[in-house]
Amino acid sequence: MKVDLSNRSQQMLVFVGCLVLVNLWLYIRFMITPLAREAVNLSHQVQTARDHLRALEMGTANAAALQEQYRQLNQSIAAQRQLLPPEEELPATIEFLSRLASQTQVRILSIFPQRTPDAGKGVPESAPLVYKDIPIQVDAMAGYHQLGTFISLIESGEKPIRISSLRISSNPKEPKRHTIKLLLRSYFSSSQGAEAGKGPMIPAPSK
Repeated sequence: MKVDLSNRSQQMLVFVGCLVLVNLWLYIRFMITPLAREAVNLSHQVQTARDHLRALEMGTANAAALQEQYRQLNQSIAAQRQLLPPEEELPATIEFLSRLASQTQVRILSIFPQRTPDAGKGVPESAPLVYKDIPIQVDAMAGYHQLGTFISLIESGEKPIRISSLRISSNPKEPKRHTIKLLLRSYFSSSQGAEAGKGPMIPAPSK
């Protein structure tokens, strides 16, 4: 059945169709678009939160690893410090050298510890000292054989001492003996480092 619509009816249908399209556009513009934008923003926030959580988890794991490294370092420092004599044993070290010189027939003219002015240069004042390096100057008279034996006993002895420098010059008055200038490096544990090593451990972060 064919239905003929009047001009007025056709205009009404066109108006209603335009009205529906406008309402649909307004719905999409003011309802669907904000919801879609909010969904995108929410997705970004969720991804940011996940990244932040992952970073916190990694930071917690790193903090625990750092605490374990700190504990192991403290143990290593304490073990190494026990191998060194305290600084109060410096006179005993000088007596030890004097005895070795006497045994090897090295005649000591003078023996004394040196205090270098730049001993702590480059080290922050807040940094604890684990050990102290104290030079000991030895002026002596000896032949090559006696000197070699003296140095060998020093290096194989129980004291943490190493040869830093050696200067030998001839002695016209005693051709068989030479003037010896020997600089030794002696090592002692530091009381400051020992006290610093007793500090509290770094607490592990709570998860």
